[in-house]
Parts: sequence; C-alpha cells; structure tokens
Amino acid sequence: MNQPHTSNRRRQSGAILIVSLLLLLVLTVLGVVMMQTTRMQERMAGATRDLSLSVQGAESGLRYGESVVSALASPDGTSTLPCTVCQPGTLPVAIYDPAQFDWTTNAAKYGVGGPAQTLPSTAGLNDVPRYTVESLGFVRDSLDQGQEPPEGRDFFQVSSRSTGATGLANTVLQSTYARRF
Repeated sequence: MNQPHTSNRRRQSGAILIVSLLLLLVLTVLGVVMMQTTRMQERMAGATRDLSLSVQGAESGLRYGESVVSALASPDGTSTLPCTVCQPGTLPVAIYDPAQFDWTTNAAKYGVGGPAQTLPSTAGLNDVPRYTVESLGFVRDSLDQGQEPPEGRDFFQVSSRSTGATGLANTVLQSTYARRF
C-alpha cells in the first residue's frame, strides 16, 4: 500500500517551482516598469509646474509694465520709462534668444522703477521677471485736419520674460497697450 504513494513522489519534476519563478519574474518586471512610469510622470508634473511658474511670472511682469505705461503723465514721458529699449523700431527681435536680446541689460526688473503698488510674491522663481516697454507711436482717431491738436492714442508694446523655478522653463509674453493722454 505504501508503494503507490512512493511512486507519485518520484514522478514529481519541480513544475511548480518553475511556474512560481516565472510568475515572480513577470511580477518583478511589472514592478520595475511601473516605477519607471511613475518617475517619468513625476518629472512631467515638475516640468508642468515649472512652466506654470514661468508663465505666471511673465504675466506679472507684463501687467507691471502696463501699469508703468498707465502711470505716465504725458506721451513725451517715454524717456522716463525704466528701460533702455523705448525707441520705436527697436523690437521685435528674437527676444526669446539671449544672443539677440540681453534681458539683463535691456530690461527693467519687475517691481523696480514703476508705480507704487502691492507686488505679488515672486517666490519660487529662479530670477525676478523683467520687462521692456517700446513706444510704437501715435495713431489718430480720424483723418480730419484742423487747428486743434489731433485726438488719438499712443501705442506701446510691453514685453516680459520670466524663468521657472529651475531656470529651464523660459516664457516671453508681449502685449500692445493703447493709451489716451
């Protein structure tokens, strides 16, 4: 009676061991792939956050530059604008390319030289946003000629640049601002 039980033991060849090792290998590969996917998603989220900070900083600089223009007392006050590129025709150049436009020397820092106001925090940015203001000229409202001074608007191009938290994401924004004096 003991003989059939012994013969079953001799026929076992270790198939369960091989199947369990293959299953363990598959689960290990799945775990490694999931870790790599999670790491890549974390990097993408960080890059998106960096870009978002950069856009917010550039938007703050742009709005601040527009407030500088709105605080001008007269259209001939463009010489008092806090930038070195206020002459018409200077921009546009490739303002995103540091080889063509140097933001450090040709632009004012956000919050410097403008009207007094409460500044939003620029914490988290690699550098303070910078902005420039360019006078585009005067545009008359009508073609009528007369003795009185012409009515119209002065146009300004405001450009702003900001970097993200890492300095790898750079954003440049521009707007055209019209103002009656």
